[in-house]
Parts: sequence; C-alpha cells; structure tokens
Amino acid sequence: MTPVRPLMLLAVVLAGLLGLKSLSLVDEAATLISERADAAAAPPADDGHGGDEPEEVVDEGPAPPAAPPPSAAPAPRAAPTTAQLGLERRLAERRRTLDQREAELDTREQLLSVAELRVDDRVTELEALRDEVRGLLGMLDDRRQEQVDAIVAVYSQLEPDAAARILTSMRETDETTLLLVAEQLQTTNARKFASVMAEMEPSFAAELTFMLRMRAEPPETTAEAEARLEAAAG
Repeated sequence: MTPVRPLMLLAVVLAGLLGLKSLSLVDEAATLISERADAAAAPPADDGHGGDEPEEVVDEGPAPPAAPPPSAAPAPRAAPTTAQLGLERRLAERRRTLDQREAELDTREQLLSVAELRVDDRVTELEALRDEVRGLLGMLDDRRQEQVDAIVAVYSQLEPDAAARILTSMRETDETTLLLVAEQLQTTNARKFASVMAEMEPSFAAELTFMLRMRAEPPETTAEAEARLEAAAG
C-alpha cells in the first residue's frame, strides 16, 4: 500500500475551504441584493417619527363630496334677425285670428242650437194647428156634404125642365154649387140627371159635361190643383 503524502492532503483541505468560502460569498451577495430590492419597494419612512412602530390611522368619517367643476359660461344668444321677427309677428297674428274665429264658431253653434230648439217648437205648434184645421175641415166637409145631399134630394123631386132652368141660371151666379149638385146628381141618380140635361140647351149641356170631366180628372200641375181648391172653397 502506498503511503498518503502530506502535501496532497493539505491541497485537498485547502480546496474544500476555498469552496466553502465561495459559497459563503455567494450567499452574502444574494442576501444583499434581496435587502436592496425590499428597501426600494418599501414606502419611505416618516421623518417626524422614529422607530419602526406603524402610524395610527384616525377615522375622520366619509370624505366630503368633491366640488363640481365650474360650468362653462353660456354662450351669448344671437339677436333675432328681421326675418325671424317678422315670422314671429305673423304667427302671433295668425294665432289671434284663429282664436277669434274659434270664438265666432262657438257663438254661431250656440245660436244654431237655440234656433233649432225654436224651430222644433214651431214645428210642433204647426203640426198641432194642422191637425186642428184638418179636424175642422173634416167637420166642414161633412156639413157641406149634408147640404149637397139635401140640395140633390130637392132637385131629384123637381121636374126635369124646372131643374134644367135652375141649373142653367146657376152658371153665372154659383158655378161651384152647380158642379157639386150636378156631380152628386149624376152619381146618385144618373137617370134623373140624364133627363135634366135633355131639357138643357145643347151648348150649356156640352159645357157642363166638359166641366164635370175636368173636375173628375186629377190636376196636372200644382197651380191647377190650387185653382180647383179655391174654386171649390167658393
């Protein structure tokens, strides 16, 4: 076995010590770098207070609202032009005209309502008066018919020549009664009426026949109907 040399052992020991020293230096360098980084990240210390005790925080309540920023001053309004003033004036006049017309229409509508009420009342009165007049005319017609029947009954008892003379004289004095009696006699006693007409002058008999035919035919115009009513009224 070869004996270990003292120099070799010494070299190994020195190499180990050198490695340990290198590791120690590396650790110290890493610690120094870390402390510098922490010091750079930490907030600066308060100059008025020493020591490492944390500063006591005082609760003063909610912070007052921030004042609103000053608003910008409104821009000055431009003065209206002549065209704008004219337009506003025309619009105001048009508005007044429309208001006046609306008031007039309201007044006219009220007047029309009152007039309609008056017309309705007047129509009601006229209808009542018409019914009353119709009733009186009906009574008058009945009375007149009774008188005509009585006259016809008398003429039926007369001789044909005497009845013919009387009816002929009535042509100038009372044509309405002549037509009423002749028409009624023709309707109720046609044989008697034929004998009476046989005693008349041919011209008068022809004229009486024509008047009876015109009386039997309906009127063609309003004026003709009114004329017949006036003639019948006598």
